[in-house]
Amino acid sequence: MAIFENFMELFQKRQDASYMFDVDYLDDVGDKIYAKRMAVDKVINFIARAVSTTEFKFYNGTNDLKSPWDYKLNVRPNTDLSAANFWQEVVYKLIKDNEVLVIKNDTDDLLIADSFVRHESANFPDIFDGVTVKTYQFKRSFNMDEVWYMTYNNENLERYVSGLWGDYGRLLGRLIEINLRNNQIRGTVKANIAQGTQEQKQALLQKYVDKIFSSFKKNSVAIVPVTDGFEYNEVSGTAGEKNQSVDEISKLLAGFTDEVANILGVPPALVHGQNAEVDQNSKSFIQYCLKPLLNKIDDELNAKLFTQVEYESGKHVETVGLDRPSMFDVAEPIDKLISAGVANPNVILHELGLPKRPNGDEYVITKNYTTQSKGGDLDDNN
Repeated sequence: MAIFENFMELFQKRQDASYMFDVDYLDDVGDKIYAKRMAVDKVINFIARAVSTTEFKFYNGTNDLKSPWDYKLNVRPNTDLSAANFWQEVVYKLIKDNEVLVIKNDTDDLLIADSFVRHESANFPDIFDGVTVKTYQFKRSFNMDEVWYMTYNNENLERYVSGLWGDYGRLLGRLIEINLRNNQIRGTVKANIAQGTQEQKQALLQKYVDKIFSSFKKNSVAIVPVTDGFEYNEVSGTAGEKNQSVDEISKLLAGFTDEVANILGVPPALVHGQNAEVDQNSKSFIQYCLKPLLNKIDDELNAKLFTQVEYESGKHVETVGLDRPSMFDVAEPIDKLISAGVANPNVILHELGLPKRPNGDEYVITKNYTTQSKGGDLDDNN
């Protein structure tokens, strides 16, 4: 009974409003989100996933070549990663860090270095030391001719993206602030409080207010008992303002992603999964982003896996992935090339990244091309 009486005393009339300065009536909404890395990772991972579908094929001229590297490059580079995951990580580090180093350990596993120090030399191969993979640091040094080292040649990527994000970030912060304000639940509490400034009474009121706000935040349906001398009123933004702010934030984030995609040569529509002009966008992505990247990998592998004599004799490795057309997409041009005698079946198969077939080197001409010295109808008697 005493507890009930003490509680009801809080709702008796009070003349001054000093107690209001002790009541926590503002709720912290949270910190501003950070979206820069999300946009960069989204674009880089899109490129890395495309490269991860690549298959590495070894040739001696145009003939297939059996190589011990075939398993390492296409199946299992090391004990922890599959080939797809390995090449996705290689490309991600290459673009993000502008360089990537791959070494071979004593068990012939291919490892991606997390950190290293490069010592450049004008007359001798560069040396890499302090090479660290995960938590292990190699004690030895590695010469350039025994590692795979590639650069992306875009040193200003991080600087440009950071500068661009400075403008987008400020605008995003402002939009988030507006959105949070529009979606904020504002409440006012009107209570008739008894005379006095006892801390116990203020604490009891604060506990009661916190309990009400907690119920509003956690429950879809909240029921608050109506008490004499205690009144709660809610003030909220309009639905139109809420929807507009959310749309503006989404458009801003998409715009920043578009800028990053354009820097790296990726049509933004592909990154967002849009179907508009997908064929033309795919061709642009392959031509201006994927092919140059695969050429870098081709050049490095051919330089490190074959000697100069072997390469000049025709031994080489090629990447076969999204940059190679599907036979079904080019069926009509293939028919015209073969029927006109421009190419034989094995030449076409090689361009498609497919194995040769027996007797595929023979030219089969089905077009009746003939030469004439003059125009008009031919007369067998003349």
